[in-house]
Amino acid sequence: MGMTLIDKLEFPDMTFDLYFLTTLPNGETYSHTPGSDAAHKYLWNMGGSTLELTHNYGTENDAAFKYHAGNEDKDGFGHVAFNCDDVYASCEKLEAKGIAFKKKPDDGRMKGLAFVYDPDGYWVEVVKRHADAKIGSEFNLSQTMLRIKDPSKSIPFYERLGMTLCREVHLGDFSLYFLSCLPEGVTVTPPPPSPVLHGSYCAPVLLCASSTVMLLYIHTHAHWHANR
Repeated sequence: MGMTLIDKLEFPDMTFDLYFLTTLPNGETYSHTPGSDAAHKYLWNMGGSTLELTHNYGTENDAAFKYHAGNEDKDGFGHVAFNCDDVYASCEKLEAKGIAFKKKPDDGRMKGLAFVYDPDGYWVEVVKRHADAKIGSEFNLSQTMLRIKDPSKSIPFYERLGMTLCREVHLGDFSLYFLSCLPEGVTVTPPPPSPVLHGSYCAPVLLCASSTVMLLYIHTHAHWHANR
């Protein structure tokens, strides 16, 4: 999915390790060794977002072990998403590599987007970038989706953490709210709904989904448990 492992934190006394991956900015290469002091410094000073994977020792040797991936009744976590220029072409490449699909681009009512399964069964959405996006990699980490109960409480909470509501979409029995830590010098013209930013730049977004259940898409740091 175009990510780079930038750092690793080991906690053998607590039997788990943390892996941090990111979509590097255009033209940037990464030369630090994950786990080194230089990598730690890069991680805690970078301006972008990371996907954090937690590996609990021994799970990879237990064939019956499985994490709860969300997306069942009353689950909060939904998925992470990656942008690409051509969903159909990128999905053909993923399928050729043996990646399993929850939804192919033309399945169901929502055309032109897909969901694949990662090795632990988490849903990973594949969505088209905005035509104005200037992103060199085939994929970039786009967003994390959370379901929320009450947007009048959840949105102000994330705004107090420095996020900006960039867009909202209302679709009958549910709504989507897109929040982001905006890049320096970037502003959003209120009021939403607005197409600004979604799918057009490299930094991820937090998507909050609200329905009878509420969803929140947020471009942010995502934290998953994973077998490695």
